[in-house]
Amino acid sequence: MSRIIITTDSTADIPEEIAAKYNIRISPLHVLYDNEDFTDGVDITPEYIIERYNEKKQLPSTSAVTPEGYRLFFKRILREGYTEIVHIAFCSDMSSTYQNAVIAAQEFDEKIHIVDSRCLSAGMMLLAIRACELRDMGFKGERIAGIIKDLTEKNVGGFLLSQLEFLHKGGRCSSVSLLGANLLNIKPSIVVKDGAMSVAKKYRGKDEMCRLKYMKERLGEFEGQIDTRRIVLHTTCDISDKERKMYKKELKKLLKCDEVIVSTAGCVITSHCGPGTFALFFMLK
Repeated sequence: MSRIIITTDSTADIPEEIAAKYNIRISPLHVLYDNEDFTDGVDITPEYIIERYNEKKQLPSTSAVTPEGYRLFFKRILREGYTEIVHIAFCSDMSSTYQNAVIAAQEFDEKIHIVDSRCLSAGMMLLAIRACELRDMGFKGERIAGIIKDLTEKNVGGFLLSQLEFLHKGGRCSSVSLLGANLLNIKPSIVVKDGAMSVAKKYRGKDEMCRLKYMKERLGEFEGQIDTRRIVLHTTCDISDKERKMYKKELKKLLKCDEVIVSTAGCVITSHCGPGTFALFFMLK
């Protein structure tokens, strides 16, 4: 058994079965409502965030893991007998998690290697899984971290939003944009590249039609370049299992790949993007 372990932040939105399969440990961020401090994925759920918004029109703020939180997280793992940790951190341009992890790692005599994922959500998941595969091939921690750092440039991610209300409430969307999107039934697609999010294209119509078109166009944009070993179909919790199975079936028609992981957005992504969010994440060759 390898004495190297891969860890990441809760913003990676890794399903429990995937985390268990690869032995990936998760460091949870914090979700804050006024004086209430919840731990992402531990004592709060995405369903609760959506329900609370529907009832009270209240959204939480989110906060990074502190250096002390990381120190304790890493210390517990090393006490189990692991000799090295490779931590895939939430994008440094979006959060202080990466810098806080770097600060905490300095206490452990080069046993911990921190990688800035330059992405979020299932993009982090793909990097973490790849790191586990490298570990199982016998690579050492420093080498794994170096390879994963290079792979961040080949990580492709993006979201199709059903509405802009959560972004507006969180101060990331103007009232004018919100009004225009609502009146015209516009669904913006957001791309994640080089540590930043930006609007790529706007779709118009019913959610299902827009999602199918988004999948086709997104995959077509990278035709022949996609690493077909693994792709992630990622949605918020309000999209039903029946719908996900349908989207997965259509995805397999569009792209022949070895594995399709269907995952659900956690509390942090849900609180920023809102219900009805649909996403694809994959790596390039």
